[in-house]
Amino acid sequence: MSGLMQLGTRAMFAAYAQLQTTGQNIANASTPGYSRQQVILGTTEGQYTGAGFFGRGVTVQTVTRATNMFLTAQSIDTRSIAAADAARSGMLQQLERVFGLGDAGLGSAATRMFNAFADLAAAPGDLSARQSVLARAEDFAALARSSSDQIEMLQANVVNDVRNSVDAVNGMARQVAELNAKIVGALATNHTPNDLMDARDRLIGQIAEKIDVQTINAPDGSISLFVGGGQNLVLGGRANALVAMQNEFDRARASVGISVSGFVTRLPDEQLGSGAIAGLVRFQNEDLTDARNRLGQLTAGLATAMNLQQSYGIDLDGEQGIELFGIGAPVALPHSRNAAVAGSPIGSVALAIVDPSALKASEYRLEEDPGAPGTYIATRLSDGYQHVGLTGAGEVIDGFSVTFGVPGPQPGDTYLLKPVGAAASRAEVKIANGRDIAAANPLRASTPVGNQGTVSVASFQIAAAPAGPYDAPYSVNFITDAGDWELYGSGGALLATGNLAAGGNLIQHDGFELRLKGVARTGDSVTIAVTNPPQSDNGNALAFDGFASRLLLDNQTVGDAYAETLSSVGVRVQGASRAADTSAAVAQRTEEALTSEVGVNLDEEAARLIQYQQAYQAAAKMLQTAQQVMDTLISLGAR
Repeated sequence: MSGLMQLGTRAMFAAYAQLQTTGQNIANASTPGYSRQQVILGTTEGQYTGAGFFGRGVTVQTVTRATNMFLTAQSIDTRSIAAADAARSGMLQQLERVFGLGDAGLGSAATRMFNAFADLAAAPGDLSARQSVLARAEDFAALARSSSDQIEMLQANVVNDVRNSVDAVNGMARQVAELNAKIVGALATNHTPNDLMDARDRLIGQIAEKIDVQTINAPDGSISLFVGGGQNLVLGGRANALVAMQNEFDRARASVGISVSGFVTRLPDEQLGSGAIAGLVRFQNEDLTDARNRLGQLTAGLATAMNLQQSYGIDLDGEQGIELFGIGAPVALPHSRNAAVAGSPIGSVALAIVDPSALKASEYRLEEDPGAPGTYIATRLSDGYQHVGLTGAGEVIDGFSVTFGVPGPQPGDTYLLKPVGAAASRAEVKIANGRDIAAANPLRASTPVGNQGTVSVASFQIAAAPAGPYDAPYSVNFITDAGDWELYGSGGALLATGNLAAGGNLIQHDGFELRLKGVARTGDSVTIAVTNPPQSDNGNALAFDGFASRLLLDNQTVGDAYAETLSSVGVRVQGASRAADTSAAVAQRTEEALTSEVGVNLDEEAARLIQYQQAYQAAAKMLQTAQQVMDTLISLGAR
């Protein structure tokens, strides 16, 4: 009778275990990361008798969880990619709002400034027109500063988000290490700690959403995590810590390192892989840097060109024009590992804008040429183009000069060159009085009444600064009916000769350009004299007005350059948005595939619940039968 009782007891215990596990599954059907559990039963070894082997029931061997290593790894990878794309897309949508459309844009502000110069050209002595020019110039500078401030605010947000993500990863990594230790200890009992393993998988997935991780399963049941191309974040029961660092060149930018045994190793940005941190760093290094440089190119190119034009003219007091705009200076940032004394770099590099129309929307990496010691290579980071053979003697590349200090760069030093990156951050109007606007040309061309031909002045402008004081008045004398001319200075010295037809009706000398129209006869002349009074001339104001159509920025007008900036940001936003939608959909499908494989199906669990309930009732019936048989035997013995 004890055998029958044992069979029923074991059967009841097995059915109870199955009911308990099914109830656990049902209770956690909606718990994220929960894996379906299952009781594993085994037949107890039979008992030998003279009549053969009789079974001794069932044994609950263990409780396992449903798992699929391939789908789990796929889920982690796709979630990591989706998190990176989502982080970058979100930041790009904020960046898009920095650049206003229509009247709110920087291109429109520049156009309004040019229009104000057109109004000034109509009345060069009108002080209200001059104040209007200053007001429009201030609008442009203020909008440039505001756009720069918003970009730097986004940069600060990136740094803050990276720090928060690093802190979150470190906290979860410590938990994974603790779970590893518990799981290894539990596995020593030959049973699987299902809930601990689910918790560990869930944490690994959450870490992957922050930074790309590679996992290695150890024989003892622990999982090690590696980041950044092989640096161990978790090794068994020990966790290392990520570190939010400053960029090796630019302290305002974020970078990531890892601390192992007290030594911090910087993780190369390109090896971060995926995850929100990688998405933020990519936005910082590519999208935000490009936007900053495009804004800086537009601001520096226009402001420098206008300052140059301002210097060509004279103000209401007859003085040479002073700077109209101030901008942030170009900078060369040393690498953190450059040779230094007491923390200060030994070498130095200076940059200066020389040709604003040739400026590129890019940063540059300056490093010694390994094939030609003593010379340097400047790599344009926007497209990889290299300027070679630099010696730091003031060579001009892409519109700016590179000059080494004393002492210059040391062997192995590298620099990040930012010719336009900081320009918009300090954009300002440096003139407070409208009288200081140089609306007049210092020289004026006219034709005497006594000329016999029809030659007249089509245009006169100052295109470059003179080599020295003007030798005015100048006289252009025509010596033949074929258009041959001679240019004389104030002292009667012959300065230049030419022919109108051969020169395209253009006469150039010492920075001024005189364009004529009509036919000149022998003896005709054109006089170029000092402008007096200044309010009677609008030549320089007309030159400013012409900026709207001039190719001021890398063979583009200001309007076209701003439109290209809008287009560039818009394309990036659309591309990132599509990538985020696609990767999110892929991650969702992978998660659904994993859930269907290892998750809980309530219909199936309900069916099993009925099955195990019936098994439990049958086992109980078996015990009841055994009890009845025992009672019958006892009653027979009593007789």
